[in-house]
Amino acid sequence: MKRSAPLMLFMMALLVVAGCSDDDGPTGTTPVPNNTTTSEWNTDGYWVSTVDASDYDSYMGFSFATQDTTLSGVGKALATGWDIAFRREAVKLNGGSSTANDGDCEGTTLGVVDFDAVTIADTAGLEWSEDAIDFFIDDWYDYNPQTHQLTANRNVYSMVDAEGDNYVKFQIDSMVGAGMPPDMGTIYLTYFYQATASSNDLSGATVSTSIAVGTGTAYFDFSSGAVVTPADPSNSTAWDLGFSSYNVMQNSGPNGSGQCAAFPAYTELATAHDIAAFTSQPSGAPMFGDIPQSVLTEWYTYTGPPSHQLLSNNDVYLIRTGGLVYKLKIESYYGNVGGVPTSGWYTFHWAEL
Repeated sequence: MKRSAPLMLFMMALLVVAGCSDDDGPTGTTPVPNNTTTSEWNTDGYWVSTVDASDYDSYMGFSFATQDTTLSGVGKALATGWDIAFRREAVKLNGGSSTANDGDCEGTTLGVVDFDAVTIADTAGLEWSEDAIDFFIDDWYDYNPQTHQLTANRNVYSMVDAEGDNYVKFQIDSMVGAGMPPDMGTIYLTYFYQATASSNDLSGATVSTSIAVGTGTAYFDFSSGAVVTPADPSNSTAWDLGFSSYNVMQNSGPNGSGQCAAFPAYTELATAHDIAAFTSQPSGAPMFGDIPQSVLTEWYTYTGPPSHQLLSNNDVYLIRTGGLVYKLKIESYYGNVGGVPTSGWYTFHWAEL
């Protein structure tokens, strides 16, 4: 759902205008993982690992060097700390915006290719990327490539507020007075905030408001219906949505200490901007917070109702760290835990090239 390419084009217009795989398998004894279900060597030349990433708050790190998981939140003090980490649908690498201790991981994608056939030769000429931030609420505008203008499309979203208690539905109606980034002008917003905790009833009357953003950052709190100025936005639940330089950020993950998570309500509406038609938060629908953006951010396809499943796109990724390159393919997001199908349990194939 990323819309970064049109935004970059818009900004530019405004500004101007070696080895082989070890098919014999690893040496030594296969380690017993601390927190993975399994991490086993397949005789076809790759590892098969399963990681419990079902926790909603903390990432589970995984190290290629040890074929093992680390404790949630443990940084990469050593090369054997963690290389890739999972939390629900989010996957990040230990590099760029996702590291606090000089992790060097970067990645790239080869798309849907034969995993077994990928060798070190396939790394020639590739572009590698470190992690950035993935803003989930990114499909709120349309881009005109002729005029290089962004126009709010009024797509409807729902969201859990920063306290994690109340649902809200909203749409960005327009931007007025916007200019060259970071000047976002004034945002006009329509929303309904369900004041009853845990109620998924979103059938109430909407209200409209304006939020002056300009070249700075503006924070909005749905419970009070007002723009707020938190002393420390990164450690405050006083705000729900933030607006800055054409980005719409939720108070969670890399942006703040809140529990905000959004749902693309427009995907279930006959008319994407008909906010009155979205009357109830669907039971069991996945909610998405802002997350670190890595090359694996879009590893899945969301099936929508009635199953609300995340299915692997079967892309093959390359991850480079400490002078080594690994190939990886996510096979499944679901595991059998005590006889119950459970989401957030990754099974993936990987091997050093």
